[in-house]
Amino acid sequence: MKMNFSVDGKSFKSQVKALREKLNECRRNGILDDGFEEQLDKLSQIEEELLADLIPYYRVYANNIKKTSMQINSIKQLGAFTFDSFLKSTLRINKNLFITSGIDGKVQFFYIDIGDDFSNHNRIEVEWSPPIKEIKETISFIYKLSDKEILILGVRGGCYILSSNNFDKIPDFNEEIKIKRIQTDNDFDGFGRCLAIRDNLFVVENGEEKLNLFEIIKESSEYRLVFHKEIYCTIPNWTALEKINDDYFVAGTKMGEFYFIEYENKQLTIKEKIEFLNYEIRQIRCLEDENGNRNSLIVTGNNGKLNIFSLYEDSKTIKIELNDLRGNLFDVQSERGTAVVLSEDGIIYLLEENFGDWYLNEEVTIKDIFFTNIFKLDISKYLLMDIEGKLSLLHIDRIDTPKALWDLPLYQ
Repeated sequence: MKMNFSVDGKSFKSQVKALREKLNECRRNGILDDGFEEQLDKLSQIEEELLADLIPYYRVYANNIKKTSMQINSIKQLGAFTFDSFLKSTLRINKNLFITSGIDGKVQFFYIDIGDDFSNHNRIEVEWSPPIKEIKETISFIYKLSDKEILILGVRGGCYILSSNNFDKIPDFNEEIKIKRIQTDNDFDGFGRCLAIRDNLFVVENGEEKLNLFEIIKESSEYRLVFHKEIYCTIPNWTALEKINDDYFVAGTKMGEFYFIEYENKQLTIKEKIEFLNYEIRQIRCLEDENGNRNSLIVTGNNGKLNIFSLYEDSKTIKIELNDLRGNLFDVQSERGTAVVLSEDGIIYLLEENFGDWYLNEEVTIKDIFFTNIFKLDISKYLLMDIEGKLSLLHIDRIDTPKALWDLPLYQ
């Protein structure tokens, strides 16, 4: 088996040998050569890259040493407040802080205390904020404008800017957060489903199967919303949206069609229409490989339907087609080489990537446990929310980092 590495292994070995000789010489004479620490740091970085290259080889060819597994850990809830609604929209503000809205119109923050790492799953804690009193409508979309400002859009047309100098924790609503409502056109009915296609530029559902363009503009420290009624495209029976690149996104339909749409020359242009699925598309997500590249799409639907196809090959050919999973597949998230799919039948499916190819790991499927939402948290780690609004940690135990490779008992 020939291995392909991004670093020169022979050169690395010779440099390590030369540095070891310098260290031995230092032990004899007590003099450390200039540049020794700098060279050591450089070799440590090369070693990290070499171990990262080795990870997929160990997953595929040495799976008797370490098999992938999944486990769900409860998260201890602190404080007096909880989330007791069905989730409508969510945004991760930073590593620890999220903001959510429910179908009851309540907007709340929650803070996940994960410490420096995830090594002790039993010590992860969550705290919820009280609802924001100034917002009293169902929220369709939440977007981070900057490190200090958050945009919130309501189904009845409310447009709010939340600002704070301290989004490192749950802000104190009385002292640390300001809420300002942005005026919209009088004839504007409200915000349906939205998608950010570029910084401060969005497409929004506008009834009658239209996707309209709008933007948020900041002038003299004040925001205003500009709704471009003349810039739109019509997608019959669309069900799901996903951004691919800046100004380029895909829409899926009830008929299993894909519309690839680009914003160019101040127009929303349908660049390509593909009809190769025979089911209603419920969710579309870009799959993220272990290097962070988004080169594939995963599509899920009812009755266990799931497809994966490449975005950047000459033709968008289906690479994986699964028709025998159980239940309606309604939510999927992907982070650094894994993808987790939720089924209405209380099943959690895991897909993994190795050498650019994705596959379903049937051995680790979790059954008979019901969750309503899933959020990305970190490499091989996701948050799950159940019907009561409680959060759990889904931990995928696999070789996914150089440290995980270092920790393997290779000689057992």
